[in-house]
Amino acid sequence: MTETVATPRTNPTAVLAVILGALMSPMALPLGWFAREQIRRSREQGERLCIIAMALGAVGTVVWIVGGVMLYLWWVTL
Repeated sequence: MTETVATPRTNPTAVLAVILGALMSPMALPLGWFAREQIRRSREQGERLCIIAMALGAVGTVVWIVGGVMLYLWWVTL
C-alpha cells in the first residue's frame, strides 16, 4: 500500500499577483497583500510569491507615477 501525502496547494491569488507584478501593474501590491492574508488563514503555499508580487507592485506604482509626471511635464511644454 502506498500512502499519499496531501501537499498544500499554491494560492491562485498569489500567482495572479505575481503575473500582474511582472506586467508592472500597481494592482499587484494590494492583490499580493490580500493573497498573503488568505495564505495566513488557509495555510496554503505562496508566501514568497506574495512578497515578490508586493515588491513588483511597489516598483510598478513608482514607475507609473514617474511616467505620469513625465508625461504631464512633456504635455505642458507643447
